[in-house]
Formats: sequence, structure tokens, C-alpha cells
Amino acid sequence: MSRLIILLRGINVSGHNKVPMAELRSALTNDGFENVSTYIQSGNIALDTDDPPDDVTARIAALLVEHFDVEVPVVSIDQSDIDAVERAAPFDPDGNPAYQLIYFPGDPVDVSGFDDFDHDRFAGDKITPTANAVYVSYGQGQSKTKLTLNHLEKAAGTNLTGRNLRTVAKLSQF
Repeated sequence: MSRLIILLRGINVSGHNKVPMAELRSALTNDGFENVSTYIQSGNIALDTDDPPDDVTARIAALLVEHFDVEVPVVSIDQSDIDAVERAAPFDPDGNPAYQLIYFPGDPVDVSGFDDFDHDRFAGDKITPTANAVYVSYGQGQSKTKLTLNHLEKAAGTNLTGRNLRTVAKLSQF
């Protein structure tokens, strides 16, 4: 049995894609997952399963549509992989952890997609792509950047869902 971290993108944001965590935990448990827990309201789930991550991703995506009428990207990651991604983060340890995000991909990141990326356009923001994560340090925070998720996903060639460094630290202990 492995411990998976499931990341849902874009739920419970400004009244859209409402997914009550208690109901989600219940639905996942009823679907056969074990030791289901959630962290905050933004779609962070930990569960135990014998199923491979890709199968879990598909099952949870279908469950969200069936039970909540919500269709959002779902990423499933083995908890040990979350630990490795967190340890590999190239962030300044004295930087603001709220400005340091790790974007987790639905499929492996096409790192070469960042070769032609216009880094000058996003001066102040530092981007480090790897096959299993895109690390972004927002110089002035996300609210002041022009670097959008769409820019990152286009370069990465896959959907991404981001979590700040504080949340990733919690997920690695979840």
C-alpha cells in the first residue's frame, strides 16, 4: 500500500467548483481509499491505496464529476516523490515561502519548452523546470507578476497545479 498525495486544481475558489472537504473524504472512503485526509480547503488530499497513481487520478476525476459536478485537473503523486521534489527546490532559504511555488505536472514536464521562454518578460521571477516539477520564485509575489499559469503550462506542455512552499512542507508530512 502506498501513500499518495492528490492535488486538485481550482476548487473552492471564489465560490466556484465547490467541493466540501468532509463530503470529499467520505466519497473517497466509500470508493475504497483508506486513511483519507485533507489539508485546507484548496484540494490537498492524502490517501492510502494499492492502485497506481494514474489509475487513482482517473478515478478521482470521475468521482469529482459524479458527486460534485466538478471537472478540474487532478494530479496524483507518491508521498516520497513530494519529499524529493521539496528537497530539490532551488529556492533561497531566506526567501518568502509564500512567494515560492512548486508546480506539479499532470504529465512529465517538457523541459525543452522553457528553452525559448521569454525570461526577460518576467524579470524578477525565477523559473526552474524539471521533469517532475516547475519551481517558481515570484520576486514580488503572485499578485504583481505577469507570469501566469497559462504561460507556464504552455512551456511545460502539460497541466500544472501549484502549491506554495509552506503547503508542500505540510504535504510531505501529511
